[in-house]
Amino acid sequence: MSELEKRNMPKGYAILWLIITAVYGAWMTFIMRDVVLINYETEAARQISGYYPPYTHPDITGMMGRHWLYPLWVIGSCVALLLFIVYIKKILYAESLGKGVTVACLILLIVGCVFINWYGFFDVTIVKDGVVTQATFHDKLTFITASMTGLQYPWSFRAWGVLASASVFMNTMYAYNKYGFNSRLGVILGTIGSAAIFITVNCPSWGVEKDFTVLRCLGHWLGAVLFAGCCAIPLVILLFSKAIKEKGRFLGALIAFGLVLIALAVLTVAGFKSAIIENIPMTAAYVLLFMLNFTGFFEKKAA
Repeated sequence: MSELEKRNMPKGYAILWLIITAVYGAWMTFIMRDVVLINYETEAARQISGYYPPYTHPDITGMMGRHWLYPLWVIGSCVALLLFIVYIKKILYAESLGKGVTVACLILLIVGCVFINWYGFFDVTIVKDGVVTQATFHDKLTFITASMTGLQYPWSFRAWGVLASASVFMNTMYAYNKYGFNSRLGVILGTIGSAAIFITVNCPSWGVEKDFTVLRCLGHWLGAVLFAGCCAIPLVILLFSKAIKEKGRFLGALIAFGLVLIALAVLTVAGFKSAIIENIPMTAAYVLLFMLNFTGFFEKKAA
C-alpha cells in the first residue's frame, strides 16, 4: 500500500456506511418498532419452538415495561454503525499506527474475546424431559446457541453483536495497515458482515427449530451467516495474499484458520451447533489477529 493510499480513504466506503446506517435507522424506526415493542412481547413470540411443554421467556427484548429504551438502542446502534467509517479512516488509512490506535485495538480485542467466550457459559433456562430446569454444560455444548442465550439475556446479546463486529473489523483493518496490504473486496465484505450482525441481534432466535418461512427466523440466520462468512473472508484474503508471496508462517496460519472454518461449516450442516462451538472460530480469529497485530510471530517472514 502506497503512502498516498494510506492517507486517502475512498469516499465510497463512507458513503456505503452512511447508506447502511440510514437504511438501518429507517428499518428500526418505521418497521421494527411495533414488531419489537408489540409482536415480540406476545406469549407466542416469547416461546422457544421445539420444547414441550413450551417454555415462555419473560422478556426477550429487555424492554417490556421500559419502551423508552428502544429509541436509545436505535440511536446507540446507529452511532455504532457510523463508527466503522472512523475505523477505516483512522486505522486502515492512517499514515502510521500510533500508540492510541494500537492500545484501543488491543483492548477491544481482549474485551471482545473474553466477553464472547464468557457469554457462551451464561446460565440458561430450558425444558428437559418436560421439566423447566437450568441447562447443564452438556446442553450448552450441544444445542444452546448464542442467540438462544440471547432470549434470556437480550442486552448481553446486543453487546455480543456490537463488540464482536467492532473488535474483529478494527483489528482486521489494523492487520491490513501493519502488513502494507489493502483489499477493497476485504473491506466491503467486512462492512457487510459487520452490519449484518445488527439484523441478527434485532431478530431474536426462533428457538430450537428453524422455519425460514418466518421472517424473524430468516432474518436472524441470514444476519448470522453473513456476519460469520463476511468477517472471516477479509482475514483469509490477507493470509492468502501473504502466503503466496512469503509462504512460511502465513501459509501455516491460512491452513489452520481454513480448517477451523471448514470444521464449523461441517458441524453446522450436520446439526451440531451451540454457543461454545460457535465460539471456536471466533476465538481462532481473535488469536490470529492478536498474533498478527501484537506479536512478532509473522514479522520475520514479512520482512
